[in-house]
Formats: sequence, C-alpha cells, structure tokens
Amino acid sequence: MPLAFAGGIFLRRQEMADRIRRLFKERGELIRLIAVIFFSVALIAFTCYHAFSQNPDGDAYFLIETGRYIAVNHKLPDTAYWLITDGVPTMTQQWLCCIVNYAFYSLFGLTGTKYLALILAGVLYGIDYLFAKSITERKSDAMGLAAIMLFMTKAFISTRPYTMTIAASVLMVYVLRRFFSEKEHTPKSITLFYVATALIFVFQANWQISNTFFPMLWICCFIPRLKDKKPSLDLYAIGALGVGIVSTVLNPNGLKGALYIVNTIGDVKGFKIAEMMSPPMKSVKMVFAVIVIALTVYLIKQIPLWLLFASAGSVLASCVYIRCSWMMAIPLACLIVMLKADWVKTLIRTAVFFAFVIYGFIKIPDAMVYYFWLPNEVTEQITSYIPNNEDTVLFTDFNTGNFMMFSGYKIYYDARPDIYGPGIAGSKALNSEMLDVMEGRADYDEFVDKYGFNWFVVSSTDDIKYYLDYNEDRYEIAYEGYGPTVYHKIG
Repeated sequence: MPLAFAGGIFLRRQEMADRIRRLFKERGELIRLIAVIFFSVALIAFTCYHAFSQNPDGDAYFLIETGRYIAVNHKLPDTAYWLITDGVPTMTQQWLCCIVNYAFYSLFGLTGTKYLALILAGVLYGIDYLFAKSITERKSDAMGLAAIMLFMTKAFISTRPYTMTIAASVLMVYVLRRFFSEKEHTPKSITLFYVATALIFVFQANWQISNTFFPMLWICCFIPRLKDKKPSLDLYAIGALGVGIVSTVLNPNGLKGALYIVNTIGDVKGFKIAEMMSPPMKSVKMVFAVIVIALTVYLIKQIPLWLLFASAGSVLASCVYIRCSWMMAIPLACLIVMLKADWVKTLIRTAVFFAFVIYGFIKIPDAMVYYFWLPNEVTEQITSYIPNNEDTVLFTDFNTGNFMMFSGYKIYYDARPDIYGPGIAGSKALNSEMLDVMEGRADYDEFVDKYGFNWFVVSSTDDIKYYLDYNEDRYEIAYEGYGPTVYHKIG
C-alpha cells in the first residue's frame, strides 16, 4: 500500500511536469513575453525607487552650485569663493558633472536630481546589458546579469559622478574583452581599440578625474599573459594604459588635473567617511565577496588570467573600501556565465527573476512617495533663522556645508576634504583644523574668536556641539529638529 501510494504521487508529479513542458512548448513565446514585461516593470520600479529615495544626494548641492558658477562665469573657479576664508586655492575635478547637475536643477528644481539620477541609472544598466550581451548569447540571461550588476551598484544611483564612473569602467572592460577576444588584430581594430580607450579616459577625466585609476586598474588585469606556461606582458594592453594616462591630461586643469589623485592622497584620512571604510562582515557586500571567491576557486582551471586578477583585485578592494564593492559585479557576471551545470544556471535565472519582480513591485508605492519627497522644508527652516548678509560669519562642518553653500551663504567647510588638504589648498589647508574641531582637540574659544563666528550649523556627531551646549549663556539654540542644530552667539 505505501509503495502504491508513493508510486501514485510520482506519476502525478511526472504528469504535472509533462503538462508544464507542453505548456512551454505550445505557448513558450507568450510566457517569455509576459516574464519579460513583469521583469522590466520590476526593474524600472527598482531603479525609480533608488533614484528617487537617494536624491538629492548631499553632494548634489555643491555640484549644482559649482555648475551655476561655471555656467555664469564661463570658467572654473580657481579659489574657493564660497568660503569665509579668502583666497583658498581650489580645483574642480568633476566640472562636467557639475554642469549637468546645474542644467537639470535649472529646468526642474531639486526634483531634477531625481530625473537625472534615473537617466544615469538607465545609461548604467544599458552599458551593463551591453557587457552582459558580450559574454552570453541569450538576451534573457543578459538582462538578468545586467540586473545583478545594477543591484550591486544600487547605492551609487545618484547624481554624484560615481554612477557614470562605474559605467565607464564597465565599458572599458567591454572594449578590452572585445579586442583581446580577436584571433588576429588588424590595423583597423587596433586603431579603434586605442581610440575607444582614449575617449573613455577623456570622458572620465572631465566627469570625475580622481577616479581615472579605475579604468587603469581594469587595463592592468590584461597586461600579464601566460602562453605555453611562459609568463609575458601584453604590449597592446601596455599601449592602452599609456594612451589612457596621456588622455587624462585632456581636461581644463591639464597636467595638474591629471595628477589630482596623486596630490590629494591622504587628505581624506581621519574624516571617517562611511563609503571609505571597510564593509561590516555581516553585510550583503561580504556575501558577494564570498560568492566571487567561491566561484573563482571552483572555476580556477578554466578561468582566463585577466578574470583571475579582476576577481582577486575587486574582492580585495571591496574589503578595504565599501565604495569599491561595485567592482565585483564585473567578474561575478563573467563567472556565472562560465558555470556549465544547466540546473545551476536555471536556479540563478529563477532566483534573479523572482527576487527582482518581488522587490520591484513591493517598492512601487515607496518610489511614488519618494518622488514627491524633497528636503526643502528642513533647509528652508534652517536658512529662515540665519540672515544672509555681511554680518553673518557662519560655521559649517563636513555634513552641513553643502546645503548652506547651495543656499548662498559663505561657509567655513563642506564635504570635500580632498580640496581642503595641502595638496590643493596649499598653505591655506583647513583639514587639520577641521578634524581638531570635530574631534574635540581644538581650543574652541580661540577657534571662534579667530574667525568671529556668530552662527553655527552643526551636526550631532561633532564635538563642537558639546561646547556650544555647555556654554548656553553665550550660545542659544535657534533651531533644533530633523537634521543639524542651529546656534546663534548671544550679543
């Protein structure tokens, strides 16, 4: 009896499986079309949610203000005109991104940052899809791989330069793979390869010059060669690296701009910027790192040398800096395609499909809410208390300077320690003093008297807030609520 019962269940399962196969055979195209529609809607909802909820980003304020200055004056600022300290040398390393941010702000206000972030995310997904299509023949697989890559970069869906920096890196790897997959290199293909490389670097140098090292790193993965078990160096890849380095000079700041990253190394040290710290062990980023390591070890015998370097380098960079976690998306996509077991690929396809559909449709209401959310109310409340005239000497910190600068105030500091270090600001560098103020090492009475501050917009994490609260007989709270606290010097 038990055997007969078990046999009946097996037969029913077999019949169900046969029905599903017949259904896919008879109406496979319709089912695939419905699946693509659902996946596309979910992908759009996913992108809208992150574009709307993460924008305007805090950096958007100085990007817009700098873009306004460039558009009005037809030149890049050479001194930090927004500071209460006169004559501080400066350099704009992302002038093109500033112009684009200002253009969308001019057309749509701060809501324009949401539109721009959505467009940039669409460009990023398109380039991800182009790359994915070059490593797999199935369009549905390419859509899924591109979605995985977009998911791994979702934290960077904003109007900051980083979104297109990632897109430029993915495009660089696409160009490299396409060139080195050729059996023979013709003069035409070599020329196109170097021209494409130069264009990517020129774009990167004008969009965000501090990150030109990313495409350089991907090129370096293709330099080592192992032919007939003999190590050598690829001259075409070395040539591409040379072309890229030379191309970075083609920016408004010339050679000085190309050396931006060299001149500012170490200037952000001590500011405890979240994305510049190591990711927590219990995080999605570390899960992806484990997956990349596991797949690399599993496929070690068939993995190309460039991919081995890319996997190792991206995992290492991701473990050091959170902001580098997106780098793992490129080797992960390649490693997934290299898996030979069909059941594994089917499992990945199914998991990605349902995960994105469920996540995307859940986020549709949130995306609609965040579309209408803007931080205007908070900023308007803060600025309504502080007069914007010559008598106002305003203290701002790392977190509060951006939107006060955007609101037209002269400020003490903002979220760009790279331009306030000795590498750019020279003898008028502010970083050391700002760190002392933030971490409680400064003589606050002497500091306040030095600049003559009478208004303060302070983050809750800065130690100067304790000084202001303790000396309540000299400093009164003008605003306290969501966001920073505003203090006014009495008398």
